[in-house]
Amino acid sequence: MQRGKNELALSIDEIVKATAGQLLSSGEGTYFTNACTDSRMAGPGSIFFALKGEQTDGHLFVPAAAGQGAALCVVEHVTPDIQKTIESGDGCILKVQDTLKALQDLARFYRDKFPEIRMVGITGSSGKTTTKELTASILSKLGSTVCSKGNLNSEIGLPLSMFSIRSCHKFGVFEMGINHKGEMDALVGVLHPQVGVVTNIGTAHIGILGSQDNIAIEKGKIFSANPSLEAGFVNEKDDYADYLEHQVGEGRQYFTYGCSMATGFELKGTAGSEFTLGEERIHFPLMGKYNFLNAMAAAAVGRYFGATDAQIKEALEGASTMFGRGELYEAGGIQVLCDCYNANLEAVMAVVDFAAEAASSVKRVVFVLGSLLEQGAESDSIHAKIGRKLSYSDAAGIFLFGNEMKAAYDALIDAGKSPFWSPEYEALEKAVIDFVRPGDLVVVKGSRGMAMERVVEKLKSRGK
Repeated sequence: MQRGKNELALSIDEIVKATAGQLLSSGEGTYFTNACTDSRMAGPGSIFFALKGEQTDGHLFVPAAAGQGAALCVVEHVTPDIQKTIESGDGCILKVQDTLKALQDLARFYRDKFPEIRMVGITGSSGKTTTKELTASILSKLGSTVCSKGNLNSEIGLPLSMFSIRSCHKFGVFEMGINHKGEMDALVGVLHPQVGVVTNIGTAHIGILGSQDNIAIEKGKIFSANPSLEAGFVNEKDDYADYLEHQVGEGRQYFTYGCSMATGFELKGTAGSEFTLGEERIHFPLMGKYNFLNAMAAAAVGRYFGATDAQIKEALEGASTMFGRGELYEAGGIQVLCDCYNANLEAVMAVVDFAAEAASSVKRVVFVLGSLLEQGAESDSIHAKIGRKLSYSDAAGIFLFGNEMKAAYDALIDAGKSPFWSPEYEALEKAVIDFVRPGDLVVVKGSRGMAMERVVEKLKSRGK
């Protein structure tokens, strides 16, 4: 068995105990560096969890993970190929009843080895990732801070993120995303954050959760199902603020955040915004009022932990966009706003408002919007609301893509507008490329499954 530096504060005996597993081969001399569920990410010291997915079964990739140096492979059953791996001595195999539960149990056990770390959990229908990054940036001014990478926020992603914690960390900031009932219970059970933040209660995953009330109930569990909670933070203007305050409960601190925290707020279009926080005048580079609210959430949490307004200013002014989240490109005289990592009704409404705010600084505004997925029985109603919202805009062009966007198209037609709609991507792309011209601001947004970045890449290549 290969030896090396044990970066995770875990022994093989602790792993066996935490997962209630059965070791099928010797674990003597093993060391652990990380955890993964993708065999392509496995390497020396990895703990590979063989999860069963909708498309494939991780058990098929156990030999590959072991061959790449994984120190431990966690399985539910032993296939002939896994048996060969055991016999060859290429990897250590741990058999458990349920690999997902084992991942969560081990993540919980590992997190509990660092009782001094101050944990912040962030949930909401939109803005989670940006708020997480901004909060982590502020808290890093106070001490070493760890946060989840990208949007690793699910019942799989959050537990994997736990293994990035090290003894040097003073703060942890982790995103908590849900798309089905009971998932928040599992996430709280792994992270049990002392501070919980709800960015908003919107309609993301409403097709699965059934209603906005149900979404509020599930997300509210970051407070109500969390015995470790000390303080809860909620957007002061959220329709569910009163309900969420009740979920925080007595004996815990409840805070709201939002526009009331700052004065002199000015939107600067694609250049972001400016505002005064305390005695500090801050130029915040992320675009739109919705990102300003994300910044206020981060600032509120930072103040809770003792960050000065000067430290908050430094962190916010150094903020940068992430893939698909408010990225701005210049292409042949055209400005392209790529906000297509994901989408829900509230996020689309916010980006339409932003475009209206930015309209004075550009010649024309053009919307290119893809369908919102996972809307269930509410899909037509939600897309019609988008159409009605767009009907009040001064956009020079509105291009809609996807079957679900037909409802938005119909609403625009009823309002006397002349949008473009197609369920075929090629038709959309041609129409957009033929229409746009230098001086335009092209806003591209849609659910991740619509792959709207294809339009962005085409526009960028057009400018070369």
